[in-house]
Amino acid sequence: MNLNEKKDEPHQSFMHKVDKSALLTVIGVVLLFATSVSVVLIAPLYVDDTWVSPSSPYQVQMYEVEDPHIYISGSSPSGLGVNLQYIQHIRQDYTLLAFQESESLRIITSPELEKYISRYKEPNLKLTSRLLFLRNPEKKLKKAAIEYRSKLQDEWKTTHADWEKQGLDKINYQILELYDPEMKEAFSFNASQGLLQNWVDTNFKILDDPKEVYHRDHGVVYALNPQEYLISPITVGDRQLWQYDPEGKKVSSIEELKQLGMGFLSRKDLISLGEHIYSIEGCWYCHTDQTRTLVQDVVLNGSDSYPAPPSSPNEYIYQKITFPGTRRIGPDISRVGVKRPSRDWHKAHFWAPKTASAGSIMPSFKHFFDNDPRGTGRSSVGIPNYQFEAIYQYLMTKGTRITPPTQAWWLGKDPIRTKEIIEGARKLQ
Repeated sequence: MNLNEKKDEPHQSFMHKVDKSALLTVIGVVLLFATSVSVVLIAPLYVDDTWVSPSSPYQVQMYEVEDPHIYISGSSPSGLGVNLQYIQHIRQDYTLLAFQESESLRIITSPELEKYISRYKEPNLKLTSRLLFLRNPEKKLKKAAIEYRSKLQDEWKTTHADWEKQGLDKINYQILELYDPEMKEAFSFNASQGLLQNWVDTNFKILDDPKEVYHRDHGVVYALNPQEYLISPITVGDRQLWQYDPEGKKVSSIEELKQLGMGFLSRKDLISLGEHIYSIEGCWYCHTDQTRTLVQDVVLNGSDSYPAPPSSPNEYIYQKITFPGTRRIGPDISRVGVKRPSRDWHKAHFWAPKTASAGSIMPSFKHFFDNDPRGTGRSSVGIPNYQFEAIYQYLMTKGTRITPPTQAWWLGKDPIRTKEIIEGARKLQ
């Protein structure tokens, strides 16, 4: 036998094994990749849809209908003490409006528009997608409004003959006129500044043929008694600014709302920015964003009587980034919109965490606030800037949009039946 051939045999055997190992590795990678693709494509078909799709029409409408059309500004430059101004972009045939009387508010209008008014104590709420507004009565209706107010006050005194002896306050009736501004889109002033929009799912009727898909849902969000957002200029030092003025001029476009002098941002943009700030500030390092399937979690975020549901995928479907997290150096935030809705509390907490939460090791976020150069601020903290407003709006989505405000969001959504465990009727396996 040739000596050279004997020397080559071990080398050839080793290379053969290497080639075989490489081939098996490639086959394994291909099989692993194919399995992963199959799982991604097939597994979702067997997942309960309710856990990976929107939890309610309310959730969809808040994110897709309301947030893009609600605009928020910073502190009012007029010095009137108004922290924020909420403006709604109203579009003909899209936004649903309700014109509803209350005990102290009554509405007058022309015969043509009478059908759009939900009168005081009327059982059903009337909704319309026709763009209409309320205003202080003008022209020929001004005299009628004065007479109507006087009549209402006389009737009230008659039915409350001893109102002075009982120490009752006389009702100061407000009379507004419903009118047609003859526009396809406009902006309304939202005086309530609430985080939760008006919602109705019983005893309502949409007077017009449905123009949008959401008009056909069993419940809808709507704007209540909108009044047009009008502004007038104001000079502060050497700056030309603006202020809300019921007798002022119209806002012509969204671009005008967003310009430097007014500085409005949509709530959708603020929520998205808040998510980004939450990420880059590292809030996720100390705060989880998940109610786990543990007794202490569902009771803490609910109660002994009605434990909260564990977090489910549909709570995160409108986020670009999710932060379930693994460490709870600080409290969980998955229900913070329900547990801590106060804007003032969050202002104090970001400004000085130890003051708002004794023993907190959270750092101060004073860069979320600006100084007040004129010294007119009444608050002991600085003036919240867009960073604070963004992260606040983001936090307020936590736990508040799972179900409509007319329904307790935790009822019937506890897959591990925690209440039974607490009461001893069922044991953990």
